[in-house]
Amino acid sequence: MLALKKYLRSSIGRKQLMGVTGIALYGFLLAHLLGNLSLLAGAERLNRYGHLLLNTLAEFIIPAEIALTLALIVHVVLAIQLSRENRAARPVAYAAGSHHGKKTFSSTTMMLTGSALLLFIIIHIAHFRFGAVTGKLMVTYDGVEMRDLYTTAMSAFAIWWYTSAYVALFLLLFSHLMHGVQSSLQSLGFNHPKYTPMVHWAGRAYALLISGGFSFLAIWAYFQRGGTP
Repeated sequence: MLALKKYLRSSIGRKQLMGVTGIALYGFLLAHLLGNLSLLAGAERLNRYGHLLLNTLAEFIIPAEIALTLALIVHVVLAIQLSRENRAARPVAYAAGSHHGKKTFSSTTMMLTGSALLLFIIIHIAHFRFGAVTGKLMVTYDGVEMRDLYTTAMSAFAIWWYTSAYVALFLLLFSHLMHGVQSSLQSLGFNHPKYTPMVHWAGRAYALLISGGFSFLAIWAYFQRGGTP
């Protein structure tokens, strides 16, 4: 137990834990995107999928949601801690034109993009999971009442500024994932000249898949409804 506490208090241990929680969240994003593709199949398909998750599989989904929430909290806390330690280690700003490591736009804006994404996650969950904006719209199929997630989504994406803001947030996610995926993998041992090019490629490909996929669904839904001012 003492060794575990010492490990988790070390910079390497916390970076690796941050990598593990990051990968858990990346896996959720992929599963969420695949599930949201039901939107393309119409109202009944999406609503039945939502009912399957929220009701039929609730005994599995709720523990998974709790685990993902804990992973997100740990990820955010560790990000703040490590960011503060990095700033404290170099109290004097780098001179203009100097190069310290391979800094990129994605790597230097992780806290900014992460903060924006955290705010989006809170609003998004309140809206779609708990019906905070529109209320819990309901629909009935074959005598079974369930959440009308299709109307909730399509009504939101019919508004031009909502869709624009949604796509803008996923551009921030693209930037966050560009660095986050490769950083997570490297912190877990994939940090070798043999693997580095593959890790960088994986980060870019995953970022494009996730951000592009969610953005496509939002834009598709907007044009399906014609858009409203």
